[in-house]
Amino acid sequence: MNDIIETYVRRNQDQWLELLKTIISIPSPTGREQVKGKWILQYLHSLGADGAYRDDSGNILYPCRLKKGQKAALYTAHMDTVFEKLSEIPIHQSKNILSAPSCSDNSASIAGLLFIIKMIFDLKLTPPQGILFAFDVGEEGLGNLKGIRQIMTDWAGRISEVVAVDCTFDTFVATAVGSRRYEVTIETPGGHSWMGFGNANAIAAAASVIDSLYSLSLPAEPKTTYNVGTISGGTTVNSIAAKVRFTVDLRSEDGTSLDSLDKAFHALLEKPSRDVRISLKSIGERPCSQVDQNPLVRRITAIRKQQGLTTTCIAGSTDANIPLSQGIPAISFGFCRSRREHTLEESLDLDTFLPGMMQMLAFMGL
Repeated sequence: MNDIIETYVRRNQDQWLELLKTIISIPSPTGREQVKGKWILQYLHSLGADGAYRDDSGNILYPCRLKKGQKAALYTAHMDTVFEKLSEIPIHQSKNILSAPSCSDNSASIAGLLFIIKMIFDLKLTPPQGILFAFDVGEEGLGNLKGIRQIMTDWAGRISEVVAVDCTFDTFVATAVGSRRYEVTIETPGGHSWMGFGNANAIAAAASVIDSLYSLSLPAEPKTTYNVGTISGGTTVNSIAAKVRFTVDLRSEDGTSLDSLDKAFHALLEKPSRDVRISLKSIGERPCSQVDQNPLVRRITAIRKQQGLTTTCIAGSTDANIPLSQGIPAISFGFCRSRREHTLEESLDLDTFLPGMMQMLAFMGL
């Protein structure tokens, strides 16, 4: 059967490539994944996947070969991208390199799962374990893992393991990086830069908070980080700024360390200052891992060892965060070697599709 599957993959690589280009061409920034989701659902129905459906969050799901009472292995690829303003997405192909915004993150993963579903129909395959295929929303940025949260809630108690199919095929995210994200608003009376000189300035107050944040000491292990990502405010050059907003991202691969950083950050905002009002709004939270000995790491390591390959596991923030925080084994990897994700120069190596696909199929037990 392995020879039959490999022959199928080799002969139908062009189908995957056409799927990839189609998926890339449908813009789907976070929160606006509906058009891409509709296309995926229609494609699944065209294959004969009559059980495919759209849930309340906009995820597209297809329970494949599931028996009553059987737990499913969830293979999910997020549909959203980080590109907000691209109405048309240019695709460039030169020999074995395909370049396009979102080609790897996460269009190749969507195309790969759709390819596998079609192969299951064409070859009449029965996976050793029932599979729940999903194409989810809200993985990037402020999507706050909306889609995978919905899936894990709706399918609570029925998911045995999770593969977040995402990005490259030769690096494996097996530890969840947790995060807390905030929008900070600072308000002051403001005034004229000359006549009101001495009044509290919201920009200066924000700068003081940010400087204090960047003066905090962090542990080298476990890795823990902070970042101020955006800042806006003020009106004119000759006005004392009355309002400023900035966003903060706190991260760690360890829950205790993240809690400590979060408390330290909150303490910075509680220092009294005359005529300065500070308000805080949570705009996202991702949990850390609760799986110590991940059996999925052992599985992928064994598969790659048979091929004489080493296995590199890293910490990252993916759809796998949610199941890992629930004690459910999860891992994240994709189909192709890729580079420069989240940039307009994003690209992937097409000649890595075959080994990447065979690796994923072996992981599924096909």
